[in-house]
Amino acid sequence: MMRRIEERLTPRYKVKVPVEFDSGRGYTQNCSASGVFFVTDRPFTPGQFIEYTLFLEHIDAAGPVRLKCQGKVVRVEKNGKKMGGVAATINSYSLEVYELANGK
Repeated sequence: MMRRIEERLTPRYKVKVPVEFDSGRGYTQNCSASGVFFVTDRPFTPGQFIEYTLFLEHIDAAGPVRLKCQGKVVRVEKNGKKMGGVAATINSYSLEVYELANGK
């Protein structure tokens, strides 16, 4: 039995947060400083450019934070059901805080 060699440069963290992209939604299973793995019912192709937003509800007392990311799909896992897994890089990102008091 061959063991898979770990290729990740940064540690992964199990985290389940909503993720949204142009063609739909899903939720993360894990993420790191350099990428994210999420589950969705939308089709993706390895090598495809992707823009997606992670919704981090409890990270800032001022309100929910949107982490808007741009990256590339590196792996797609089909599980035989409607939902499948997508591994994508985080090549660039920006933060957007929704202030509850001001509604901005």
